[in-house]
Amino acid sequence: MKTKYQGLELSYQLQLLPIYKNELIRSWLVRNALYLNMKPSQLSTIIFQNTDIWKSDIDVQLSRRSIQSLLNTVEIREEDLLKHLLSSKCEHFYPHLNESKQVKWLLQIGVHQRGKKNSLQYCPACIASDKVPYFRACWRLGFLTSCHIHDICLLDSCPNCNSPIDLFRYNKTNNKHFEPLDYLGCNQCSFDLRESPRIKPSYYELEANKEHFKLLVEGHGSIGNLDFNYSHLYYDGLKRIMSFILCSKNGIELFKYIFNKYDLDDDCIRERMEVSRHSEPEHLSINIRKAGVIFSYYITRDWPIKLHQNMQEVGDY
Repeated sequence: MKTKYQGLELSYQLQLLPIYKNELIRSWLVRNALYLNMKPSQLSTIIFQNTDIWKSDIDVQLSRRSIQSLLNTVEIREEDLLKHLLSSKCEHFYPHLNESKQVKWLLQIGVHQRGKKNSLQYCPACIASDKVPYFRACWRLGFLTSCHIHDICLLDSCPNCNSPIDLFRYNKTNNKHFEPLDYLGCNQCSFDLRESPRIKPSYYELEANKEHFKLLVEGHGSIGNLDFNYSHLYYDGLKRIMSFILCSKNGIELFKYIFNKYDLDDDCIRERMEVSRHSEPEHLSINIRKAGVIFSYYITRDWPIKLHQNMQEVGDY
C-alpha cells in the first residue's frame, strides 16, 4: 500500500531511523529526511499530509489528525511518539497547559525565530561524541545554559557566522545529494557544529545548571536553602525573577550590577538594553539568560536575605 501526497510517494508504514531517548521530533525527522536525500519539509509533508506542518512547533504538540497521519505512514507506536512531545513531559517545569498550545520556558525555533539570533541550543561535545548525533529536548529549555554531562556552555548559534541553528532549511547545491550528517553543519556557512569551541562556564552557572537539571528530572528537591515538593513551583518563581532582571525596564540596573559582579560578556549590556518590553526569558539569547541563571543560584543560597542585600546594594529598590 502506498501513501501519496502532492506528487510525493513513500511506502506505507515506512521504517524510519529510530528516534532516540529525549530526542526532539524535529531532530528525528531531519535525520531521516537527509538520510532519504529529501528536504525535511518534503518528508514532513508526506508524513503529516500537510504542507505547512513543518512551520509549526512539532516538538511541543501535534493535532489528533497529525498524529494519526504519522501513525498511518510511519512504523512507530503511538505511546512512543507521544512521550517525545514536550507538552506531555513539561509537568516538572510548566504544568499549566490546559487548552493552550503554549509551553513556557521553551526557546523559539523554526519560523518563530526568524530575524532573531537566539535559537535551539546544543552541546558541541554531545553531538561530537554521539554514535548517532541528535538534538535533545532539554536543549530547548531556557533555564539551562550548560551541559550537565560535559560541564561546558551550551551554544545557541553558529560560532563561525553567528547564525541561529535551523534544523529544517537545507539546500542542495549543484544537484548534489544531501549527506546524512548535513544537519550538523550550519545551514548558512556549513561550519561543522561539532567543532564549536568548548567554553567553560563560571562556577555559579555550572552549579545552577546542575541543580536545575536534577530538579527537572526528579520533579522535586532542594535549591540553596529552599525545598520544593513540586519542582514547577521553583521554575515559576525563577521565571518571575529572570523576567524582572532580563526583560523589565525596572530591572536594568540590577542586571548591570550582576554584569559587573560576575564578569559577564561585554555584549550583554548592549543586548539587555535592546530587550523589548514584551519579551520573556526564553526569547533571549543564551548570553543574556546566563545572568538570570547565575543570579538565581547566588540568591537562593540564603533566600531571601541575599536578594535583599543585592537589591540594597543596587539602590532604588
